[in-house]
Amino acid sequence: MGLSAIKNDTRLALHAEMGEPCSYTYGTDIVPTEEQALAGLILTARFHTKAKLHMGDGDGLSVMEPIEKLVFNSEQLEALELVLEHNAEIHFPGYGITVQLDQPLDPDGPQNVYWTVTRV
Repeated sequence: MGLSAIKNDTRLALHAEMGEPCSYTYGTDIVPTEEQALAGLILTARFHTKAKLHMGDGDGLSVMEPIEKLVFNSEQLEALELVLEHNAEIHFPGYGITVQLDQPLDPDGPQNVYWTVTRV
């Protein structure tokens, strides 16, 4: 097995283990639909918080500010026929939190789909 296949398998295993069930709402669309859920299709995402160093305007001050993002699995999105949209809401019932999609980020491979989010 080549390195590329190992990385792909690792990404899939990580997402399967750490992804949290969620729902997607944009306008009147809710995914997964009842029919999709009955067919065994689910949507999961991994929630990440990282810190970024922000430098002040030459005053020597720096601030740590959180940058929140979600990581989706591209195969799940394709199976659900879901195209993520700016301002859509993602609800995590297990945590009781909802976030809003802000902007897509560059992927690090074919499996992960990244979006920055803001809390609702």
